[in-house]
This record gives sequence, structure tokens and C-alpha cells, in this order.
Amino acid sequence: MTTLTAPARLDVTEKQATAYCIPLWLRDRQIREATQRVPGRLAPQAEARPDPIAVVGFGPSLSDTWEQVRGFRYVMSCSGSHRFLVERGIVPTWHCAVDPRPHKVALIGPPQAATEYLIASTCHRAVFDHLEGFAVKLWHVFDATTDGLRVLPPGEWLITGGCDVGLRALTLAGCLGFRDLHVFGLDGCARDEMKHAAAHPNAVTKWRECEYEGVVYQTTPGMLEAARQLWHELDQMPAVTAMFYGEGLVQAMAKRYVPKPGVNGAAFLNAVAFAKPALISAEYRDLNARLHAENPYYGSGGARHAPTVLKLLGDPRLRSVLDYGAGKRTLARELAGAGVPIWEYDPAVPEIAESPRPADLVVATDVLEHVEPEHLRAVLGDLQRCVLQVGYFTIHTGPAQKTLADGRNTHLTQKDAHWWRQKLQAYFGVAKLWVIGPEVHALVGPKTTEKPARARVSVVSALPPEADECGAVGAIV
Repeated sequence: MTTLTAPARLDVTEKQATAYCIPLWLRDRQIREATQRVPGRLAPQAEARPDPIAVVGFGPSLSDTWEQVRGFRYVMSCSGSHRFLVERGIVPTWHCAVDPRPHKVALIGPPQAATEYLIASTCHRAVFDHLEGFAVKLWHVFDATTDGLRVLPPGEWLITGGCDVGLRALTLAGCLGFRDLHVFGLDGCARDEMKHAAAHPNAVTKWRECEYEGVVYQTTPGMLEAARQLWHELDQMPAVTAMFYGEGLVQAMAKRYVPKPGVNGAAFLNAVAFAKPALISAEYRDLNARLHAENPYYGSGGARHAPTVLKLLGDPRLRSVLDYGAGKRTLARELAGAGVPIWEYDPAVPEIAESPRPADLVVATDVLEHVEPEHLRAVLGDLQRCVLQVGYFTIHTGPAQKTLADGRNTHLTQKDAHWWRQKLQAYFGVAKLWVIGPEVHALVGPKTTEKPARARVSVVSALPPEADECGAVGAIV
């Protein structure tokens, strides 16, 4: 192995800093476009397959081992290994892609009719253009960022994994039911300054060294971090066994790796994939949209809470507002001069139906009583995600004067203040809850181990119940 002169040495035991390769706003735009464009979805399956699968990366060792790939009935390629294999007469069963940049088109090469393309929604539109007319299934990358989750429709599957496509390919193979993985071209290192088995458009300008088990490897921070993360990802799939082919840093690490015992089935899938919960049924969304269109007053009550919201915004730390369940959008109009960004969300109003972004102050007035009982947990969980500092909720405890087209009262959940307190406490620190006539008012904050939310909801002291504009104050519960 040759190396550059006196390269910087990386510690194989230390986490390496990695950065996303495009701005997050562009990533979110690509996710939206792909989700709308591609109808097919990858559906993870719990049932295990007995067959082995070759998972093929594009590391330099592939040039030594590719002939062995011919012996596998099922092959999953990633990155440039698709073109590499096709040029040698091996057509992958699946090909997966994650990278959001357009250069991946060249690495795919000619699409194959016999290949199913598992393309992440983060990928560039050029990739989807290139694969037009071929079998494409979409999947979503789980990366633990709320903004990434925000742009996904409810019910979509998210797949976990590591920091590069090779690691994601292992997880995808597990989600397809494979438990016996044979891994090619995942090396974690270069060979003679060649990062891949063949030409690649992204040249490395600065190599590093790392030492493992007395051997010095040529690498980059990104390659080393992927090699480090690999074993954690396998630990998330304890039912999976992996055999690594070729020589490299990863292959050397594999000799020291002790797999965890595990089980197949749903328990396996729960560790690597999950579906974003639905917040509303399609039928109920349509009923609400119809009521909005027919009744000019339905969903117009947000404005009456503007004085309370303005008092809360007296705290300079509250620099953004989300009106969750905005209806006729009257609250935002009343707050137009407040000097903070105001975001709106309502699943029954098409122009603001996209999953909401988190905010310092989340306002949900006359909302929770309208939520379908079977979706209440999901909605409270979504509100929990959105409330960064303070939530101000009002909930009517009795029947509404309006009915849906199917005859149901629009207040689908009619419960007393004690019931709502218990529900809210499961998701938030409840700083104050008081009753005004038939309405429950609550100030909440993120759920912590501290005394209920007061450390995060200091604005409570500036908002006694008497300050609420809604009428006579009832008992604090």
C-alpha cells in the first residue's frame, strides 16, 4: 500500500466529523418533488428470506472479488457498482441510491429492465429522469433531523442506517427480508489513492492515514466514520449475519466484530424502519375540507386568542409561532405585526397541509377536541415534536354547534379537564391548566425530569388566568 507523504493521522477510535453535501433546504425540496413524482414505495417486510444476498459497494477490493458475485441469485448494488457489474455481465436485482447530487447518474450507467431501483427521496431529480420508465421504488432516509421528517407525508416509511450508501444498502437488504448478507466492496479505505474500483467523478484531494491492528490504511474522515458506524448498524439488525469479502479496513474490523444474538420478524423491523404516523384519515380530511368550504365561520376562532398569544410573545426568547390547526387562518392575520415568523398548519386546508415545522411557541386552539380518537396519540406526538419551548392549547369539553356531513358532532372527543390533563402530561410538562366555562386552557413545555415544565415555560408567571380574554376564570385543576 502506498500513501502520500506524511499525511495527517486519524484515530480509528474517534468519531469523525461529517457534513451533509447539499443545503438542507435543497434536500427538503428534493424530498417533496420525489414524493410527489414516484408512486411506488419500498415496503419493509418482517418475514425472513432463506436466500443469501450479495450487497455490493464500489470500494477498490471489488476489482478483486467481483467474479464471486456471479454466484448469487440476488444482488444489490450501490453507487458505481451498478455500472461496474453491468459492464461485466452481472445485472443487479436491486440498486439503491441515497446521494442527493446529480453525478450519480453517470455511476448508474444504462438502466436495466431486470433491476428494481430503490431510490431515496433525497436523490436529485436527474436520477429520477434517468430511470424514467424503469422499475423505481421510493424510500425515505431517517437522519434524526426534525426538518427532514417535517416534509414527509404521514404513513411513509423511514429507513435507518449509517452515513453512506453502503451502510444504507445493508439496512435495505435487511428490510427486504434478507438475513444472510455477503458484502463486497465496502472497504473503508483506499488502495494506491484509488477510493473506488473504477473511475469516479469525485476525486479525493487530501488523503489521511489510520492505523488498525498494526496496519496503516489510506482513508478519509468520511470513509473512516462509515467504517466505524458499520458495526453499530449491524447491531441494530441482530438477526442478520454478514460476511465481508476482499481486503481493507472494514474487513480487518470484521474479524474483531462479535454479532449480537437476535430475532427475526417485527422486532427486527422496529429497529431499522418505522412509519410516520397518520394524523388524520382521508375521509375525515375530506369532511373537514367540505365544512370549511360550506361554512365561512368554521375554523375562524383563532383570532380571539391573539391577545393571549401576544402576551406570551412578550418573552423575547419566543422567536417563532406555529398555529397548529389554523383553519381560516385568522390568528396569523391578527399577529401580522408581532415581528416574529408565523407558520400555519391544517390538514384540511391544502395550502397549509404540509407537516408542520417546530416553533418556539405552538398555538393549538380549538383543535384537539376535533381530532379523531384513533389519531389523538399521533397528533399529541406531533405537537410534542413541534413545541420547542411553549405550547398554548385550548380545548372545548362539550359538544359543538356544528355537525359533519356524516352527522357526527365536530367535537369528536368530549372529555373533562382532568381527562385532558392526564393526556397532556403524557407528552408535555404542564405548567398551568385552568378552566374557563366549557374550555380547558393549558400552558405546556417540553417534557423533562424537572418539576413540571417551569424551567422551560417561565412565561407562565407573566400570564395569570385573569389575563385571558375569554371570560370568567374557573378553577385551576
